[in-house]
Amino acid sequence: MQLVTLTAPDGHQERWDIKTAYLALLSWYSYLKDTDNAKEPTKIAKQIGKFVGDDIKQVHTYLTYLDGFNGDLYSKLSLLAHNSNKSTVQLYFVMKSIGNSDYLRHNKEQEPERQQLIKRINQITNNDPETLKRLTELTKLFVNGQLHYGNMEG
Repeated sequence: MQLVTLTAPDGHQERWDIKTAYLALLSWYSYLKDTDNAKEPTKIAKQIGKFVGDDIKQVHTYLTYLDGFNGDLYSKLSLLAHNSNKSTVQLYFVMKSIGNSDYLRHNKEQEPERQQLIKRINQITNNDPETLKRLTELTKLFVNGQLHYGNMEG
Protein backbone atom coordinates (compact mmCIF):
# COMPACT_ATOMS: atom_id res chain seq x y z
CA MET A 1 0.00 0.00 0.00
CA GLN A 2 1.38 3.41 -0.99
CA LEU A 3 1.13 6.17 1.59
CA VAL A 4 1.18 9.93 1.30
CA THR A 5 2.06 12.26 4.16
CA LEU A 6 -0.32 15.13 4.70
CA THR A 7 0.87 18.14 6.68
CA ALA A 8 -1.56 20.64 8.14
CA PRO A 9 -0.66 24.35 8.43
CA ASP A 10 -0.11 23.86 12.18
CA GLY A 11 2.52 21.17 11.44
CA HIS A 12 0.34 18.17 12.35
CA GLN A 13 1.12 15.25 10.04
CA GLU A 14 -0.82 12.15 9.10
CA ARG A 15 -0.05 9.34 6.66
CA TRP A 16 -2.93 8.30 4.42
CA ASP A 17 -3.08 5.63 1.80
CA ILE A 18 -3.15 7.16 -1.67
CA LYS A 19 -6.57 5.83 -2.67
CA THR A 20 -8.27 7.20 0.43
CA ALA A 21 -6.50 10.54 0.04
CA TYR A 22 -7.49 10.68 -3.65
CA LEU A 23 -11.15 9.93 -2.95
CA ALA A 24 -11.21 12.45 -0.09
CA LEU A 25 -9.63 15.09 -2.33
CA LEU A 26 -12.12 14.31 -5.08
CA SER A 27 -14.99 14.79 -2.64
CA TRP A 28 -13.46 18.01 -1.24
CA TYR A 29 -12.83 19.32 -4.77
CA SER A 30 -16.43 18.60 -5.79
CA TYR A 31 -17.65 20.46 -2.74
CA LEU A 32 -15.39 23.49 -3.40
CA LYS A 33 -16.33 23.53 -7.07
CA ASP A 34 -20.00 24.08 -6.29
CA THR A 35 -20.30 25.42 -2.73
CA ASP A 36 -23.57 27.22 -3.53
CA ASN A 37 -25.45 24.06 -4.49
CA ALA A 38 -23.34 21.43 -2.76
CA LYS A 39 -24.46 19.35 0.13
CA GLU A 40 -22.44 19.39 3.31
CA PRO A 41 -19.01 17.84 2.56
CA THR A 42 -18.37 14.34 3.83
CA LYS A 43 -16.49 13.82 7.06
CA ILE A 44 -13.38 12.59 5.25
CA ALA A 45 -13.53 15.53 2.81
CA LYS A 46 -13.62 17.96 5.74
CA GLN A 47 -10.72 16.09 7.31
CA ILE A 48 -8.51 16.37 4.22
CA GLY A 49 -9.63 19.97 3.81
CA LYS A 50 -7.78 20.76 7.05
CA PHE A 51 -4.56 19.66 5.32
CA VAL A 52 -5.00 21.06 1.82
CA GLY A 53 -7.04 24.20 2.47
CA ASP A 54 -9.84 25.59 0.37
CA ASP A 55 -7.95 27.04 -2.60
CA ILE A 56 -9.63 25.10 -5.40
CA LYS A 57 -6.62 25.43 -7.74
CA GLN A 58 -4.27 23.99 -5.14
CA VAL A 59 -6.72 21.19 -4.35
CA HIS A 60 -6.89 20.40 -8.10
CA THR A 61 -3.08 20.28 -8.20
CA TYR A 62 -3.01 17.76 -5.34
CA LEU A 63 -5.77 15.76 -7.02
CA THR A 64 -3.88 15.63 -10.32
CA TYR A 65 -0.67 14.71 -8.48
CA LEU A 66 -2.31 11.76 -6.72
CA ASP A 67 -4.16 10.73 -9.88
CA GLY A 68 -0.75 10.24 -11.46
CA PHE A 69 -0.29 7.15 -9.30
CA ASN A 70 -3.49 5.62 -10.72
CA GLY A 71 -2.83 3.86 -13.99
CA ASP A 72 0.92 4.40 -13.64
CA LEU A 73 0.82 7.83 -15.34
CA TYR A 74 4.25 8.84 -14.01
CA SER A 75 5.83 5.86 -15.75
CA LYS A 76 3.98 6.63 -18.97
CA LEU A 77 5.15 10.23 -18.86
CA SER A 78 8.68 9.09 -18.14
CA LEU A 79 8.61 6.78 -21.17
CA LEU A 80 7.44 9.63 -23.38
CA ALA A 81 9.90 12.17 -22.02
CA HIS A 82 12.96 9.91 -22.07
CA ASN A 83 12.35 8.29 -25.44
CA SER A 84 11.89 11.56 -27.24
CA ASN A 85 13.99 14.50 -28.23
CA LYS A 86 11.03 16.75 -27.40
CA SER A 87 10.95 18.88 -24.28
CA THR A 88 8.15 18.42 -21.78
CA VAL A 89 6.59 21.64 -23.08
CA GLN A 90 6.61 20.36 -26.66
CA LEU A 91 5.27 17.01 -25.49
CA TYR A 92 2.45 18.79 -23.64
CA PHE A 93 1.40 20.79 -26.68
CA VAL A 94 1.49 17.72 -28.93
CA MET A 95 -0.68 15.84 -26.41
CA LYS A 96 -3.11 18.78 -26.35
CA SER A 97 -3.27 18.78 -30.15
CA ILE A 98 -4.37 15.14 -30.37
CA GLY A 99 -8.01 15.08 -31.35
CA ASN A 100 -8.06 18.86 -31.70
CA SER A 101 -9.47 19.76 -35.10
CA ASP A 102 -8.27 23.36 -34.67
CA TYR A 103 -4.60 22.31 -34.61
CA LEU A 104 -2.61 24.29 -37.16
CA ARG A 105 0.67 23.00 -38.55
CA HIS A 106 3.41 25.58 -38.22
CA ASN A 107 6.27 23.74 -39.82
CA LYS A 108 5.63 21.16 -42.52
CA GLU A 109 9.10 19.64 -42.08
CA GLN A 110 8.34 18.83 -38.44
CA GLU A 111 4.92 17.29 -39.14
CA PRO A 112 6.26 13.72 -39.74
CA GLU A 113 8.19 13.98 -36.46
CA ARG A 114 5.01 15.13 -34.71
CA GLN A 115 3.07 12.22 -36.21
CA GLN A 116 5.70 9.80 -34.86
CA LEU A 117 5.33 11.30 -31.40
CA ILE A 118 1.54 11.04 -31.64
CA LYS A 119 1.88 7.35 -32.54
CA ARG A 120 4.11 6.86 -29.49
CA ILE A 121 1.66 8.71 -27.23
CA ASN A 122 -1.24 6.63 -28.57
CA GLN A 123 0.76 3.46 -28.02
CA ILE A 124 1.59 4.36 -24.42
CA THR A 125 -1.99 5.45 -23.63
CA ASN A 126 -3.50 2.50 -25.54
CA ASN A 127 -5.49 5.02 -27.59
CA ASP A 128 -7.57 5.74 -24.50
CA PRO A 129 -8.82 9.36 -24.56
CA GLU A 130 -9.33 9.39 -20.77
CA THR A 131 -5.75 8.26 -20.11
CA LEU A 132 -4.52 10.89 -22.57
CA LYS A 133 -6.54 13.57 -20.79
CA ARG A 134 -5.17 12.58 -17.37
CA LEU A 135 -1.62 12.33 -18.72
CA THR A 136 -1.96 15.76 -20.34
CA GLU A 137 -3.14 17.26 -17.03
CA LEU A 138 -0.20 15.69 -15.19
CA THR A 139 2.24 16.96 -17.82
CA LYS A 140 0.76 20.45 -17.47
CA LEU A 141 1.74 20.47 -13.79
CA PHE A 142 5.37 19.89 -14.78
CA VAL A 143 5.21 22.49 -17.57
CA ASN A 144 3.73 25.12 -15.27
CA GLY A 145 6.25 24.34 -12.55
CA GLN A 146 3.49 23.40 -10.12
CA LEU A 147 4.69 19.87 -9.62
CA HIS A 148 7.85 19.93 -7.65
CA TYR A 149 8.43 18.98 -4.06
CA GLY A 150 8.61 22.55 -2.73
CA ASN A 151 5.08 23.31 -3.96
CA MET A 152 3.69 20.05 -2.66
CA GLU A 153 4.88 20.71 0.90
CA GLY A 154 1.97 23.12 1.46
